Amino acid sequence: MRIGLVTPYSWTVPGGVNDHIANLAYQLESRGHEPWILGPVGGPGRSQQRLPERFIPVGSAVPFPSNGSKAYVNTNVWMFKRMERILANNQFDVLHCHEPCTPSVAACTVLRRNAPVVGTFHAALDDSILYRYLHVWARKIIDALAVKIAVSEAAKEYVAARFGGTYRIIPNGVPVDLYEMAREGERIPGRILFIGRAEPRKGLLVLLRAFAQLRLQRPDATLVLVGPRWSQVHGLVERSDSGLTWPIPGIAALGRVSHEVKVEEMGSAEILCVPSLQGESFGIVLAEGLAAGLPVVASDLPGYRSVLKDGRVGVLVPPRDHVALATTLLETLADTDGRATLTANGIEAAEELAWERVAARVMETYQEAVEIGVGAVS
Repeated sequence: MRIGLVTPYSWTVPGGVNDHIANLAYQLESRGHEPWILGPVGGPGRSQQRLPERFIPVGSAVPFPSNGSKAYVNTNVWMFKRMERILANNQFDVLHCHEPCTPSVAACTVLRRNAPVVGTFHAALDDSILYRYLHVWARKIIDALAVKIAVSEAAKEYVAARFGGTYRIIPNGVPVDLYEMAREGERIPGRILFIGRAEPRKGLLVLLRAFAQLRLQRPDATLVLVGPRWSQVHGLVERSDSGLTWPIPGIAALGRVSHEVKVEEMGSAEILCVPSLQGESFGIVLAEGLAAGLPVVASDLPGYRSVLKDGRVGVLVPPRDHVALATTLLETLADTDGRATLTANGIEAAEELAWERVAARVMETYQEAVEIGVGAVS
C-alpha cells in the first residue's frame, strides 16, 4: 500500500507529531508498505535536520502561536493549487493527515484529496482559534475524513465536543526497545529527571520551586534537566514571582541532548517528573519513561491520567501545586518498594504502547478507509 503521511508542522523542527509520523513510517515500511511523508520545512534546526528519503516538501513554515509555544506551519494561501499538483503527481492508496484541520498543508490535503483520508487528532487544548473562527471549514474537513483517530480520550473530547462524530482511540506509540537499556542503569539515590522544553505549560518553574523545598529535607537530592538550557533556568529563577534565589544547588541543565544521552540520564534517575500545567493530550515522555523502567510522578491532567492508568502505573499530583509535588517526590524517593512496583507496572504498560501494536491498529483503519472510499470532493 502506498501511504501519504501528512504533517502540518515543519519537519525540520522537532516535535511530538513528527516523531509519531517518523515511527509510524518505519513500522509501515517494515511491513512492506511504501510510506511517504508530506510536510513543510523551515524554522530552527533546518540546516541540521536530514530529510527522509521518501519526503515531499510542501513549502516553507513560519512560526505561529500555539498552546503556549510556537508551531511552525505553512500559511500560504496558494496551498490549494500546490496540493492539487502534488497529489496528482503522487497517487496514494490512502492519505493519513495528522491534525487535519491545521493550515495549510494538512487541511488542504483533505480538501483536495484524491484518496480516502484517515485523520489523527493529537491536541487537547482549552480553546482553539481555528475551531472558533473557522468552524465551517473545520467541519467540512472533519466530515471528509473516512476514519477519525484520537490519540487519547482527552484529544477525542477536544474535537468531539465541537464537531461530534465517531473517533477511534489509538494512542501514541513508543519504541520500547530504544529505552530498554535504561532499565539496567545504575540509579543515583535522590536523582530526579525532567525531560521537556522550558515552556510555561511544561511546569518547570513549579518543579524548581518543589525541588528547592525538597532539598531542605533531602539535601543529597539532585535534579537533571534535559531540554532546558542554563540561561532559561536562570531566567525562571530570576522572575519576580518565582520565590526562588539563584543559584539552586543540586541542579544540572543539559539543554538538548542526543537520544543516547537521554537514555543514559534515564538510567541514572530514580524518578521522572513531568509537572505540566495544561494542554497535554497524551504525554509521550511519560510513555518513554515507563519503557525505561522509571517511576513517573506527573501532573493530574486528563491526557496523563490515561497514560498512567489513573495512577496505577505512576503517581499523579495536582498541577501547579509545588508543595504537593515536593511532598510526593520526597515520599516516592523514600519508598523503595513502591518505586519497584511502579517500575514493574510501568514496563508492562509500555509494552501495550509498543509501536508494533500501535501500527497494526493504524493499518486496520487504512483498510477500513479504502473500503469507505474518497467521498465527494467539493
